[in-house]
Amino acid sequence: MNIVNDKILRRFSKLLVFSTLFLIFAGALIKSHEVGLSVPDWPTSYGYNMFTFPYSQWVGGIFFEHGHRLFATLVGFLTLIQSVLLTFSSKPLWLKKLGFFSLFLVTVQGLLGGITVLFYLPPQVSIAHGVLAQTFFIVTIIIAYVLSKTFHSYQKKKYSLGLRNGALAIGISVYIQLILGALVRHTASGLAIPDFPKMGGQWLPTFSDKMMNNINVILFEFDQDLVIRAQSIAHFLHRFGAVIVISVLVYFTIIYRKMIVLDKVSLKNLYLIIGIVIIQSSLGIATVLSQKSPYIASMHVVTGASLLGAAFLFILNTHPNELKNWRS
Repeated sequence: MNIVNDKILRRFSKLLVFSTLFLIFAGALIKSHEVGLSVPDWPTSYGYNMFTFPYSQWVGGIFFEHGHRLFATLVGFLTLIQSVLLTFSSKPLWLKKLGFFSLFLVTVQGLLGGITVLFYLPPQVSIAHGVLAQTFFIVTIIIAYVLSKTFHSYQKKKYSLGLRNGALAIGISVYIQLILGALVRHTASGLAIPDFPKMGGQWLPTFSDKMMNNINVILFEFDQDLVIRAQSIAHFLHRFGAVIVISVLVYFTIIYRKMIVLDKVSLKNLYLIIGIVIIQSSLGIATVLSQKSPYIASMHVVTGASLLGAAFLFILNTHPNELKNWRS
């Protein structure tokens, strides 16, 4: 059955991708401003149906929290529409199932968002909420890519095993780094090492009592909450993860530079990834030096999601035949 125009599907899938990216930014603003409990009930908003909550009461943190809820509902509705459109299209069965899997993910994501409010922002649930948002974003990108003209024009291309594995290594390292970022963000570890480039006054952190004392002295002077050793270790792992991502990217670029130059799309992908990595690294440093300025920290989150999207586009571009031959 094919009663859905391919052009409509392509445009709709892109709309969902960019809507999801904006939703991630809106969610980041809530955490950056520490207003996750500005609306303390769920699924209602101060007893109102969320769709009838008076706009006159959208003040302070309520603006960020309630606005995020409404936009999240919109993204869920768009995901439902996309799933239905795919069902009545001529696309392969696995893609239709992926559409409904995305609907499942966004539903679970909404429930996790509600649980974080009802149970007063438990770190484990908040971390899962953040990671699932990135996972859902990946799924929307896969769907949009398979529906794109680029996918159909790339099905005859073949790439070396090394190039494909390199793209996978970049994507996986970025995904792990975003998990570490969620860990740092939702355990209040963003300033657990408040100096840069040194860490607690040391080039190589030992996490000794002396180092922790240095860190907490700095935080006390900045009028910030004091931290424990586990928080500083989590922060360090995130910094170390950034070094790993950059190292993988540099190694891959040097080893396969001749092969990448010959393919325009791969070259553009790599330039995009490198550019975002530079911006993301700068934002990470700025987040620390600005003592977690809300808008800088939020841009750090959404730029991380953009990096993940670019990395997975690179994977998809170098694995066209695997997607073509995927059957269920």
